[in-house]
Amino acid sequence: MCPSDPERGHEESITIVYGDELASYHFSDEHPLQPSRYQLTMALLRLLGWLDDPRISIVAPRAATTSELMAVHSYPYIQAVTHAQAIARGERPPLDLTLYGLGLEDNPLFDDIADAPTLYTGATIQAMEALLEGRALHAYSPAGGMHHAMKARAAGFCIYNDISAAISVALQRGQRVAYLDLDAHHGDGVQDCFYDDPRVLTISIHESGRFLFPGTGEADEVGEGEGCGACLNVPLPPLAGDDAILEAFDRIATPALRAFAPDVLVTQTGCDTHHSDPLTDLAATMALYPALAARIHSLVHEVAGGRWLILGGGGYDPSDVTPRAWTAFMGTVLGHETQAVELPAEWIALSQAAGGVPPAHLLDDRGPDYTPVVHEDVPALLAVIEETALAELLQRYPAV
Repeated sequence: MCPSDPERGHEESITIVYGDELASYHFSDEHPLQPSRYQLTMALLRLLGWLDDPRISIVAPRAATTSELMAVHSYPYIQAVTHAQAIARGERPPLDLTLYGLGLEDNPLFDDIADAPTLYTGATIQAMEALLEGRALHAYSPAGGMHHAMKARAAGFCIYNDISAAISVALQRGQRVAYLDLDAHHGDGVQDCFYDDPRVLTISIHESGRFLFPGTGEADEVGEGEGCGACLNVPLPPLAGDDAILEAFDRIATPALRAFAPDVLVTQTGCDTHHSDPLTDLAATMALYPALAARIHSLVHEVAGGRWLILGGGGYDPSDVTPRAWTAFMGTVLGHETQAVELPAEWIALSQAAGGVPPAHLLDDRGPDYTPVVHEDVPALLAVIEETALAELLQRYPAV
């Protein structure tokens, strides 16, 4: 699958903020969220030779400052996270921090529970700064995309919300931002942070909260106050598949982004939409990820002058599907053909060592082991959103 303009993919400056130290965000070997998902993504991009382009700069991450964290998190919560790390390291006696979402099954304490999320948040802010300062047209923070963290509470494997922190940096510099969330889970933390802010358009295409954590993201969640109309949600039914996700993007996200015309686009590219994901049910295939990348790549040049911050997100097959999906997405952004790409033998060995059972080719996918459901209610759902939430947005931000 090629991007809509293959030549363009070779003309763009791209900053990738990454370092091995980001793998310190590791709850435990048994936890669903594993750092191998982006470690193996970067390894595969490197072994394919796709990071060799001189237009790509790889920058080491730096920690977010306290003031950067306080733009989206309360100081008592930041103190609680710091205290949690001291407890995990045996430097302070145990204390019940569950009020802050810390020490629960989703977010258990670990030795770097403060330092590691501060680092991934700083990495995403660095990526945003590369765009704002004109050092890159696209920027990628593969360890970012932690969209569930709230102002004063950890949630859904997320301690700090790097996405909201990076968007806040852009707002401080007078930029208008569109946020597109493609994770199977609703992007609730980012939506909550900017729900009343007309400078931020949030769009989330996800599995309905009636079936999946966090239980939010209904179509009638459209923002409030001055931000009313700048929030769009597409809650798809389980087993929706590639076609439904792409139709939602085409019918809802595309016209919304054209109307809003942001200065910067931020995309959370969780690939837990895949049919093999152990935590979700959207039943997508590998073909979805280069298809989405091609659509967004073309659209971001149309609506935002190409300025695009790309983040990671969910993906709970960390040694096979997630790295291949993200590599296919980024390969498309970089202008590479992704069909029939053979996986390097060295990467196959790395994947297998991490517990993966990779196929021979990047996009190989036998599909679900069941017959996907044909959802007649998906077109009806999209029609309702077009007639309500999208219509309100288009009225507020009429396309030029």
